[in-house]
Amino acid sequence: MGCRTHLFRTFLNENGMFADIWNILAKDIKLDLRSMENFFSMLFFSIIILLIFAFALPAESHDQQLLAPGIFWVTFLLSGMLSLNKSFQMEKENGCMEALLVTPTSRGAIFFGKMAGNTVFIMIVQAMLIPLFSLLFINSAIYHFAELFLLSFVSTVGFSALGTLLGGLTTDLRFKDILLPILLFPLLVPLLLASVKITQSILFGEGFAAELDWLKLLIGFDLIFLIIAYLTFDYVMEI
Repeated sequence: MGCRTHLFRTFLNENGMFADIWNILAKDIKLDLRSMENFFSMLFFSIIILLIFAFALPAESHDQQLLAPGIFWVTFLLSGMLSLNKSFQMEKENGCMEALLVTPTSRGAIFFGKMAGNTVFIMIVQAMLIPLFSLLFINSAIYHFAELFLLSFVSTVGFSALGTLLGGLTTDLRFKDILLPILLFPLLVPLLLASVKITQSILFGEGFAAELDWLKLLIGFDLIFLIIAYLTFDYVMEI
């Protein structure tokens, strides 16, 4: 009987955490939909970056084809930074973060809620950038939309996990807009290398199967930083 009671309480606690995650995610989406500031800033910034690279490189050149996967992920990285910078900004400006921290909501739920919000915004922008990337660089990329979108999701999970953790760490610092990229970019090197290699394989028609080692590295990166971020987020928010 005691074991059943314990399992039932565990189930309720887990459901409560899922409810908290959903509430935080819904709040972030609702607030952003009111002004669309975060979404439009990411989208227009990404479009500008792609256009700059497209005009800087000769059209239909071998260099453009070779550099296209790297250009795609540089755009992803820079536009994603905008989402991370704004992730905790509204709560801090309005004093909502302090109120959120004193509620019964677990730090883990706060982390996953903020991370999910970042992931949603980045993925929406990615879904719009893939057709533009195909138009400007490699026309056949649109035929690999599903594979590129799936790869973007796997990469975004690791990016958002690490970025949300470091965003929470630097949100109260004076030079947070400078410190966040300095801390984040070196740690993202494995993710970016794996993403570029797998993108090359996809665009050349070989798919994920040709780069299984890089795919394993990418998934391992996601799992490692998801666990690290979840375990340390409580301490980060107390700093």
